[in-house]
Amino acid sequence: MLSNRFARSLLSRAVPVLLAALALPSLHALTLELQRRDPVTGVVSLERETVDPRRIGVIAVDVWNFHWCKTATMRVDAIVPRMNKALDAARALGMTVMLCPSDVVDNYAGYPQREAIFAIPKTTVPSLVDVTCPPVPDAGGCACGRERCAVNYGWDGMHPALRIGESDLMPDTQAEVYAICKKQGLTHLIYVGFHTQVCLLGKPMGLKAMKSAGLNCMLARDMTDAHPGYDPERNFTPDLNTDQVVEHFEKHLAPTIHFQAELARAGLWDSGWVLDPVRITPWGTPMRPHLFEHPVTITLTTPLQPGAEIHYTLDGSEPGPGSPRYTGPFVISRSTHLRTSAFRDGRPVCSESEGSFARMIPMPPTPDVAIGDLTPIRNVGFGHTYSGNVRYSGNTRAPQKDKSNLGHAIRINRTTYQNGMGVHAPCALMYEVQPGYKRFVALAGVDEHLVDISNGSNLAKHPSVVFKVFIDGTEAAASPVMRILSPAWRFDVPIPPGARTISLVTMDAGDGSREDFADWANAGFLLGK
Repeated sequence: MLSNRFARSLLSRAVPVLLAALALPSLHALTLELQRRDPVTGVVSLERETVDPRRIGVIAVDVWNFHWCKTATMRVDAIVPRMNKALDAARALGMTVMLCPSDVVDNYAGYPQREAIFAIPKTTVPSLVDVTCPPVPDAGGCACGRERCAVNYGWDGMHPALRIGESDLMPDTQAEVYAICKKQGLTHLIYVGFHTQVCLLGKPMGLKAMKSAGLNCMLARDMTDAHPGYDPERNFTPDLNTDQVVEHFEKHLAPTIHFQAELARAGLWDSGWVLDPVRITPWGTPMRPHLFEHPVTITLTTPLQPGAEIHYTLDGSEPGPGSPRYTGPFVISRSTHLRTSAFRDGRPVCSESEGSFARMIPMPPTPDVAIGDLTPIRNVGFGHTYSGNVRYSGNTRAPQKDKSNLGHAIRINRTTYQNGMGVHAPCALMYEVQPGYKRFVALAGVDEHLVDISNGSNLAKHPSVVFKVFIDGTEAAASPVMRILSPAWRFDVPIPPGARTISLVTMDAGDGSREDFADWANAGFLLGK
């Protein structure tokens, strides 16, 4: 059986060859429909320009594998399938594809697409156009609504599903992109990627920088997404935010194209492809659930499939044309597994999406007896165990009383706690249940030490843990998957009469144990008669 990497490599070579064969009649002439808006009235105007596709570069900016906003992360995920189709077609037409992950570009050291940049002759970048525009709408970067995500820089590369072509290039600066344009004879640049008003505009390889150097720049409005925001009370959604930013570009910066439509006219886009998932706002997933305390308003959209009928389920069952039809935003007030798809004439036109939402219980009281003051009868952690003795791995330690596993203050979701236990998953702490123990209470979450260094650069995407409580070997309570800077999960677990042992278990979430430092804060027992 072929490895996934080898299969992807074969696919990346085969698809462009096939498309090239299909596209031969139009290789030397591509007519683009450019959309602009009057800066004052906003009235749309269209014009056509015929360009040799070999004079066109396509620049994909910040197609990252992670973002501090879980909804923003999934909106990137939603566009990558159509972006792959577009970039395959661009390569087949002879366009130069440039993949620009900006601040993580050097994580691609050794890739030929990056190393080739340094063999291109350098040239002075001219300043030919004075590019000015009013401030661009910026909604704040989080599309999760009331329970906002906290900023960290956890991305460490491009989206794993984004195909990298053998002849692609990975520039990072204005000078590198300009040198490519001079070497390849490029006169036009099509921009795709994220997050439009910040990255596509402000980065050194971005649209503003290259327009100032004299390149004819345009934005693919169907393959971009804005730095998002969400306020359902005033009907402000990430899609609306993106529309506003695209309109701003059309008024003040550059024309836009509909990349899918351009490729369809060239015979390189199949209208039967099912590429776009239904977009969910906020968009929690099983591996990064949306934790909430107050009822959440859910919005479902299909901006690239206008007129599609959205259907959904709230019990985890498969959605179909007979499932409840989405007619507008709705509110959930309990933990929910949402599944949704969209149909036209009973046939799916969107791939299925799922959303995971977990409601937290009220804040538990402070314990009467802290687990840090007790001696566990079982204590195992991240390492190798020999005859009951643990040889801890790497820089991890045995569970630490009243501090994180690495000796810092216990801190979860920007809150510091004086009492608790700092661990590294996997870990299990077992205690004897004493007479008078009525409930176990705790706040549990990923420790935040990573964000103290460079805001968690490259690493904050990795911690993912699940906390469980076992009483006499039977699971009594569990958290969803917990991530860095998520709210602490709240435990308030009754202890049955006659119980003998209680185990506090911290597990990895199924994706390995890298950086899985976690805390049981304010953990212990409530006493009663």
